[in-house]
Amino acid sequence: MDMRKILYATDLKEQALSFGLLKGLLPLRRLGLEEMVFLQTTSSDAWIKGLSEAEIRSRVFLEKKILVKKILDVARIQGVSLIVINLERGENSSYSAIIKKLIKESPLPLLFVGNTEMADTGESGFLSHVIFPTHWSAVSEKAFSYLLDFKDVMGELEIVTVINGKLTVKDLRELKKKLADARRRCLEEKIDAESHIYAGKVAEEILTAASDYRASAILMGGMSKEKKTKKILTGSSSWKVTGVAKLPVLIVP
Repeated sequence: MDMRKILYATDLKEQALSFGLLKGLLPLRRLGLEEMVFLQTTSSDAWIKGLSEAEIRSRVFLEKKILVKKILDVARIQGVSLIVINLERGENSSYSAIIKKLIKESPLPLLFVGNTEMADTGESGFLSHVIFPTHWSAVSEKAFSYLLDFKDVMGELEIVTVINGKLTVKDLRELKKKLADARRRCLEEKIDAESHIYAGKVAEEILTAASDYRASAILMGGMSKEKKTKKILTGSSSWKVTGVAKLPVLIVP
């Protein structure tokens, strides 16, 4: 996996910025992280010293306002592999609209993080305990392949499927087989994985699973262009989960 350069876009005020916001990303050095590009609305250099000590280069671009187009333009020009988004979530903000537009338009994976310090959880960082919701579409399969590329820094993994309707015995048997196959693939890659079936409203159940297993992050596919997978969670859940989650959410387009 090429993770040499990532973009960190934020509109947090200077007093909210600290190196602690980045600690959970530091294990990405094991995947080749060499440089972080910052797109921000304040001239604060709160993270520069910490990154320098971690032997990660940094570059800062200032903007009056963080816009989706600017984020994507900077990401393209700078040649980054991952975009990290850390924006204010005020009641009157357009946070939800920005999330939806980014997920729809970004050709790159997006890591949405809250404006609190990422836990410094050692070797795995924000990937210490991951929830992976899947609905077995091409988008989910792509996200799963991307997930496997993190095997060298991945901690524990919970593979989750949410049922939002009644399944036949045949449907349930096929679903369990898919979960077992996905878990087997993870174990072959030395990822400690378990699989689970939840039932109910999709976004709510994904967040419930994250709470149940005290997850450090959620990793899932973006908006699927396929027709809804019968009775199983659908791609539109990605932006709904991201909009309310209190933990990092990594969306793979």
